[in-house]
Amino acid sequence: MITVLADRHHYQLERFLYPSLRLMQYDPIAGWTADQVREADALLVRTTNPVNSRTLPEKSRVRFVATASAGRDHLDEAWLKQLGIAVADAKGSNARSVAEYVAMAVLSACEALEIPPSELTAGVVGAGFTGSAVADLLEKIGVGCIRYDPPREERELEGSRDSGSGSSLKQPSPAGPSLQQSVHHSFRPAFRSASLEEALGCDILTLHVPLEHSGPHATRHWLDRKKLAASPKKIVLNASRGGVMDEGALLAAQQRGIVRMFACDVWENEPVFSDTTANSASLATPHIAGYSIQAKRNASEMMCTALHRFLGLDNPEQATEEPQHEALPDRNMTLRDVLGRLHPVFSYDASLRTLIGMPDGEKGPAFLRLRQDMPLRNEFPEIGLDLEMFDRHPILNTLGFRATQTGTS
Repeated sequence: MITVLADRHHYQLERFLYPSLRLMQYDPIAGWTADQVREADALLVRTTNPVNSRTLPEKSRVRFVATASAGRDHLDEAWLKQLGIAVADAKGSNARSVAEYVAMAVLSACEALEIPPSELTAGVVGAGFTGSAVADLLEKIGVGCIRYDPPREERELEGSRDSGSGSSLKQPSPAGPSLQQSVHHSFRPAFRSASLEEALGCDILTLHVPLEHSGPHATRHWLDRKKLAASPKKIVLNASRGGVMDEGALLAAQQRGIVRMFACDVWENEPVFSDTTANSASLATPHIAGYSIQAKRNASEMMCTALHRFLGLDNPEQATEEPQHEALPDRNMTLRDVLGRLHPVFSYDASLRTLIGMPDGEKGPAFLRLRQDMPLRNEFPEIGLDLEMFDRHPILNTLGFRATQTGTS
């Protein structure tokens, strides 16, 4: 029997896993035990647990590792390749969720600065699944977006040359329920990145790139003192990986008035975040931008699909699910109150701030507990609201909420 060792917080994993596979689960804070990994043929992890020569014995039975995240910086891919272990990820699974987080941060900043979104431009650094979803949603609320992604441009131009006269690119929808399978083929021009100067010249800078320590497109401390000094910023957001942004340079830029506000969902040295950075942030959250029911479900499905493909198995059939609807008790709520009720970003912020001042040995585990204990939310298209709420706040329709006649749950 094939044994799958998985983080016990993977969402509805049993639903997507082939029935004959044996599922064994571990606590991500404690990590898997030597006995557990000794029995495992496949390993399904989250960013909480690194997979490397220290955590995975060289002579284990594991031949497949998948992560429920887009990034792979917690996986030692060179080590895994050396052992002949296949690797998969869940790129795009939480793209819509992260886009909604960024939209919430931007709308909150606009309210604080008394600037309408239509007067702002955003430099979106990284135009993969997540960055594209972010740009699309920001554009819907009126923010002009510049997409900066030289590596993607290189890949797609190379793909165009390889395919001859046209570029037949696979373009999975960033918000679809099964992203790696939601593929349509169409002839499109290869992606063209904006220039660095154009991206840095925007009022908003939002980061959506993997953490790469070396190579031609290394991203560690990509956002540094020099780039921050290029142009004043209304808000800087990082919902990718903590090491992509030099927090010291960011704090210095804020002190000099170059950056007005910033939002952090990811942190250098995470899970032991900097108290100084958190105290200075307008929005500080415990790596939960991608946490939604739909994102977690997508990730579980994508990992299991990749595992089944590796094993030569079919996916179990899935039942159709009805969208979830929520009702608001007070139709006279302000837009901030409505959004805060439907997206708990402000309560996430308040929860993280309770950890400020803790000793590092306590702060790290407490940060991880916040991540695993936070209740999952529904993404905006899964939420139905009374029609009168849309009359009061038309932007709710733009953000993707559903209109219902009754507004009942």
